[in-house]
Amino acid sequence: MQQVSESDKEIAAIILVVGLFIVFSKAIYENALNERLTLYNLFHPVKKITARERLFILNFLKPFYDLTPLQRKEFLVRFAWFKSKKHFVFYGNIENKEEIKAYVAASAVLLTLGLRNYRFEKSIKRVIVYPSKYYSKISKNHHVGEYNPRLRTLVFSAESLKDGFEIPNDNINLGIHEVAHALMIETFKKNNFEAERFQFGLAKVKELFDDESFGFRLSESSYFRDYGKTNFVEFFAVATENFVETPSQFKRDFPNLHEIVKRMLNLDLNDTSWQIKNSP
Repeated sequence: MQQVSESDKEIAAIILVVGLFIVFSKAIYENALNERLTLYNLFHPVKKITARERLFILNFLKPFYDLTPLQRKEFLVRFAWFKSKKHFVFYGNIENKEEIKAYVAASAVLLTLGLRNYRFEKSIKRVIVYPSKYYSKISKNHHVGEYNPRLRTLVFSAESLKDGFEIPNDNINLGIHEVAHALMIETFKKNNFEAERFQFGLAKVKELFDDESFGFRLSESSYFRDYGKTNFVEFFAVATENFVETPSQFKRDFPNLHEIVKRMLNLDLNDTSWQIKNSP
């Protein structure tokens, strides 16, 4: 029987080490560096907004129409960044993919327009889109949208996402709703002023939601849709839909809650003198 020489053993050991190094390097790249490189390096540049995209934004995103000139300028910069840097995955037969991307990017930008941190580095890695209602293997149920914090993934029904923006004042906007969940995770345990301000406001929303008199007022009002009464997390997400779509009524009917959300997002869509003023 032929014996294996010491040199053969050394070669085999080297091959094994190199193989393991390649495997681990690939895993690190795919799970960490790939995202970082996508966010920051020159090989994944921010693509300029095309004339067609600009026309789409003007014609189909009513919230953009209500923004001040300064807000519009900042919106377009952040819109281009999000659309270029986040990874979109489409399943099934979906037409107008660029428009669907626009709806998602607009949702992310609208909720962070008053914040310095708008990149969702901690909470959004990819966006998955299905044509319509889909079956979630995680919840074992059918959905039109969801946010998975563990996978840092937004999931949408293209149909419902589009509906959310086509009716601009019905206080139902799937994109805004799911991005609000992501923003809760994005600001969690972050050691900076605006993240702490957001979490402080979230605690105030919970305090209001748990208050018996406020709960009675909610039950008497039809302003917030019933799904928001599930728990305070869903209530906040629903409240952000109202905050974006009917800001004047929100401020008039629920001034205390509006003030809390305004401070959390550092944004008031009723205020024409807006500018980014965050940390001291």
